[in-house]
Amino acid sequence: MTETSQGDGAARQESWAAATGLKRVASGVLGYAAGLPFLLVLGTFAFWLREAGASLAAIGLLSWASIAYSLKFLIAPFMDTYALGPLGRAFGRRRAWILVAQSGVALGLAGMATGDPSSGLPFVATACFLTAAASATQDAAIDGWRVEVAGVEEQGLLVAAYQLGYRLGLLSAGAGALYLAQGFGWGSAYAAMAAIMVVVATLTVLFIPRTARDGEPREPKTPREALRAPVKDLVGLVTATPIAALLMIGLYRMPDQLANVMSSPLYKDLGFTNVEIANVTKVFGIILSIAGAFLGGFLLTRLSLKAVLAIGIIASSATNLLYGALASAGHSIVWLTATIGFDNVASAVAGTALIAFMSKLAASDFSATRYAVLSSIYALPGHLLAGGSGFVAQATGYVPYFALTFLTGLPALLLIFALKDDKTAPRER
Repeated sequence: MTETSQGDGAARQESWAAATGLKRVASGVLGYAAGLPFLLVLGTFAFWLREAGASLAAIGLLSWASIAYSLKFLIAPFMDTYALGPLGRAFGRRRAWILVAQSGVALGLAGMATGDPSSGLPFVATACFLTAAASATQDAAIDGWRVEVAGVEEQGLLVAAYQLGYRLGLLSAGAGALYLAQGFGWGSAYAAMAAIMVVVATLTVLFIPRTARDGEPREPKTPREALRAPVKDLVGLVTATPIAALLMIGLYRMPDQLANVMSSPLYKDLGFTNVEIANVTKVFGIILSIAGAFLGGFLLTRLSLKAVLAIGIIASSATNLLYGALASAGHSIVWLTATIGFDNVASAVAGTALIAFMSKLAASDFSATRYAVLSSIYALPGHLLAGGSGFVAQATGYVPYFALTFLTGLPALLLIFALKDDKTAPRER
């Protein structure tokens, strides 16, 4: 091999490394953008609502904002086919959708910052639902970007960077917002979060790499043309997937979803301060959730996917009994730390197993649309039931409520046992 060819090879390797490094940083930034609004319309918002005197019933009903994340499949096919005209030509198809969604998140958070749940709940609730809808749109756009911007061999690096950024976003929206609220008030906390989204939107325009599809000039003439191929692919997915698998996906995270809605008002009713909640549930909890994700990945290399799914649902359901014990113990940092620690590890293991299961089913030319549909199947049932969780908790008390939510994991466990041990994705019949 000549010195020239060796030099060319080294230059190509350096160029590939630089491009991969930029994609990883971009994936981390977008992961942060996806994680930031999630808690601001759910857990953190529930803290604010309870502090403002909102009832458990109202908090439960407002958790329906999370249903937006279950409806990503409605917008994903249009993202796969429409480039948003001049905006798409200027910034690229995926970046244009991401930018529009991030702008919506920033506006929604700014609207929440100007409101007051104690005197103007309808306005704040409307801004919350707008933020959730824009956030869900952003998630679907980022999923499409990540799939297109890199080959299969780079996806692991991008997903790892995305997960790290997502956790940091949760940390900012959880601990960061609570610290700010403690010192400056909730309006200032949400205004700061809106400002962060403006910064992220600027980074999206300046630094996020384009994808291979950004140069596609043609767009479908009608919505019917845009939906034809994705819908045909989804029909193939449904007909090829056993009904037990689809039902299991829909029920798998229900214990988590039902517990999470009432955990925030529980902390407030037990007398924990914003700083105590931030330190334990956000900082300590986020660290353990990262450890739990690594544990879930390790278990997947040693056990079958079916076995890890079973471990995940048993552990995440058992967490709800710890929440009941915390409710009985009262204001106890020890019990709060133990409950949050176990919850975050168990939830991360369960989440890692479910993502791995859904990723197998989502493999196709329309993987973004497929994954959006599967994630909607897993999120929608629990989120729908969570809307009534406040009425149940208000009628029964926290301890009976969390005992009942523990039992909601049993159907998913039975469905896991009904799954085949085959490690390959179902084939279309």
